[in-house]
Amino acid sequence: MRHPDDPIYMLAADHRWQWEQWCDEHGVDRARIPGAKQLALDGLIAARERSDDARRFAAFLVDAEYAAPEVARARAAGIAVGTPVERAGVVPLAWGRDPFWQDATGDFVKVLVRHRPEWEAGTQARQMAMLQALATWCRAEGKVFLLEVLVVAQAGEREAEFERLARPGMVAGFIRDAYAAGVVPDFWKIEGTPEPGAMRAVDAAVAEALGPRILILGKAAPLETIRTWFETARSVPRAAGFAIGRSVYFGPAGDFFSGRVGREAAVGQIAANYLTVIDAWKGVPHD
Repeated sequence: MRHPDDPIYMLAADHRWQWEQWCDEHGVDRARIPGAKQLALDGLIAARERSDDARRFAAFLVDAEYAAPEVARARAAGIAVGTPVERAGVVPLAWGRDPFWQDATGDFVKVLVRHRPEWEAGTQARQMAMLQALATWCRAEGKVFLLEVLVVAQAGEREAEFERLARPGMVAGFIRDAYAAGVVPDFWKIEGTPEPGAMRAVDAAVAEALGPRILILGKAAPLETIRTWFETARSVPRAAGFAIGRSVYFGPAGDFFSGRVGREAAVGQIAANYLTVIDAWKGVPHD
C-alpha cells in the first residue's frame, strides 16, 4: 500500500466470530484462536521469501482482539498491516471499542458495514454517521481507510442470481450514498461478481470520487470461483487486487488445530495458497 498504482495482495486474517464458531463446533478451546493468526502471518512471511510479488505488494489484515502481537510482528517484518474497528458479527454497525480509534493500531483501518437499501432509514443514517466519523479521523491521522460493504441476500432471493444482478447494483448505490455523505475511502473491499457488466457498474460508481480503488474479498470461496471473480475484476480500471483470507489460511489452520498436519506443513500450505491466489489475480494459467 505504498504507491497508488501498486497492486494490493492482502491476506485477510481478521476473522473473529468465524473462529469462535469453528472452535465451538470442533471442540477446540477458543484460547487457541491467536495461533491461527500466527500461522497466517508465518505463511505470509514464508510466501514473501519465495516471491518478489508477495514481498513487494503484500498486506496483512488482522484483528487486535486476538492478534495484537501479530500487528507488531508484521510491522517489524516490513508488511503493511491493518486492523478492523467494527465489532465482529454485529448488525447494524457497532464499534469494537469506543472510541473506535483504540483498535486502529496498524498502517490502515478497515471497517465492515452490512447494507440493504430497504433497511430502516434511521439505521442507515446512524451507520453512515459512524462512517463519516471514521473517515474524518483517518484523514486527520493519515491512515489508509478500507471500507468493506456486504449486501446480504434475503430469504427467497436465489444467491447465484442475486450475486450476478442485484447485489452489484445495491453496492453501487451504497457507494454513491457514501460519497454524498463525504465518506470517501482509499479502498472499497467488495464481493466479486462473474458478470462483467455488473463489475463495470460498480467500478463506475467508485470512479465518481477521485482516488478510491477496489479490492475483491473472498467469502471462503473455492479457487475456481475466485478466478472467475478476478477475471471480471481485472477488466475494470479501479480494481487494485484482493483481500482474501479464509480461502488461504482457514483450512490449514483448522487442520493444524485438529492434529491432521504439523505446524510446518500448515505454514507451507498457507504460503502456497496465498501465492496461488496472487497467480490467479495476475491471470497466470493453472494446471
